[in-house]
Amino acid sequence: MAADEVVWYGPRILTKVRQVCIPVELLRALELDAGSELQFALAADRTEIRIRPTGRSRTDREQKKAS
Repeated sequence: MAADEVVWYGPRILTKVRQVCIPVELLRALELDAGSELQFALAADRTEIRIRPTGRSRTDREQKKAS
């Protein structure tokens, strides 16, 4: 895949509680699991949402609190 090529997955449906499932291929590629922390950004032209992992997880935060 070329650096500027985008692979789209979906469509996905937003639930009544405003949740959406992330395709398993993306979860595996980014090594994400339940509790993984994500950041969201809206593109300036408001046509795309960017999502990126922070590298932290819920368990990291819970361990830090316990220390």
